[in-house]
Amino acid sequence: MATEVILPKLGMNMESARILRWLKREGDHVVTGEPLAEIETDKVNVELEAEAAGVLRKILVPEGEYADVNQIVAVIAAPEEDISEILARATISPQGAGAHVEQVYESWHHAPQDSPSEEAPRKLDPRAIRERLRQRGALPATPAPEPSRTRIVIYGAGLGAKQLLEVTRHLDTIEVVGLIDDNPDMRGGEAGGYRVLGGFDELARIAASGEVDGVALSFHSEVRRRVHRRIAQEIGLRIIPLVDPRAIVGMGVTIGDGALVEAGAVVGPGTTIGEGVIVDVGAVVAHDCYLGDFSHLSPGCVLSGVVSLRENVLVGVGAAINSTVNVGRNVIIAPGAAVMNDVPDDVVVSGVPAKVIGESRRGEA
Repeated sequence: MATEVILPKLGMNMESARILRWLKREGDHVVTGEPLAEIETDKVNVELEAEAAGVLRKILVPEGEYADVNQIVAVIAAPEEDISEILARATISPQGAGAHVEQVYESWHHAPQDSPSEEAPRKLDPRAIRERLRQRGALPATPAPEPSRTRIVIYGAGLGAKQLLEVTRHLDTIEVVGLIDDNPDMRGGEAGGYRVLGGFDELARIAASGEVDGVALSFHSEVRRRVHRRIAQEIGLRIIPLVDPRAIVGMGVTIGDGALVEAGAVVGPGTTIGEGVIVDVGAVVAHDCYLGDFSHLSPGCVLSGVVSLRENVLVGVGAAINSTVNVGRNVIIAPGAAVMNDVPDDVVVSGVPAKVIGESRRGEA
C-alpha cells in the first residue's frame, strides 16, 4: 500500500520547513525508520524518517525548497503500484488547518464586543456569593476584608491573551486593565473586550506612573523569554505568575515570576516551577519535579516523579517522561514521545522510546 511522506509539525509555531537534502533517491529501497531527508525549521534540524518500507517512488519537494506542515513531500510504494491518486492530491496545498487558524484569529480581533447574550454563561461573582452565604448564616456577619486586587496588563494581544483572560476571569484578585502589543496597527483597538494601550514604551510609561502593578505575558517560545528579560532589565515591573484555580497544585510547590499554570493541570507536591514556565491545559507533573526557566509543558504531557527539565525545554503534546530523567537545556521533545533516559542539551528527541533525531536551536534567539 502506498504511503505518503508528510512534513510533520515539530513545534507549536511551525508552519513550514526547508528540505536541506534528500538522503535517498527516487527508486531507492527504504525500510521503516530509515532517514529519508534532512529538514530545517527556524528551531531545529532533524531527519525525516520513513514510516513504511518500500521504494521511494517520487520526491515532490526538491532540495532547498520549502514545504508546508502536512504537505506531501514524497511517496513510498511498491515498484509497480499506482500512485497517481496520491500525486494528484499532492498538488493541493494543505490549507484546512491554516484556514481554521486564520478564522480563529479573525474572530478574536474583530468579534463584536456587545453585552453577553442571554444564553452566554454568567461569570460567578465571588463577592455576591459571599454576601448570600452571610445572609444565610454560613459566614460571619462581619465580612472579612476584601482581597486586594493586582492591576495588570497582558502583553501580547493575540490568541495567547485569550488564554490568559480565561485564567484571570476566575481570579478575583486580578484586575486586567488593558492589553499591550508592539504592533502599531493594533493600538487603540480591542481584543476580547480589552483595549490595546500601545507597545513596550507605553508599558514603561504606565509602570513608571504606578497605573499597574504587574504584567502577564501571553507569548510562547523564544519571544516569551526575550520579552520577560527585557521587561525585568529595562522596566523592573513584576511579571505576574498566574495559576488557574481549576488546576491542582500540591503542597510545597514554588512558582516563579511569569509562570502560567492552566486549567486541568496537575502539579505534584515539592515541584519547582521556574520563571516563565507554562504548564498547559491538562499537563500532569508528579511529585518533586524541577521545571527550569521558560520550559513549556504542552497539553496532555506527563512527567513522572523527580523529573528535571534544566531550562527552556519544550515538551510536546502527549509526550511522557519517565521518573528521575534529566532533560538538558533547549531540548525539544516531539509530540507523543516517550523519554526513558537522560537527554543532553540542544537536541530534538522523538519516538517510543525517544531517540535523538536532530539539533535544537531553541536557545539561539
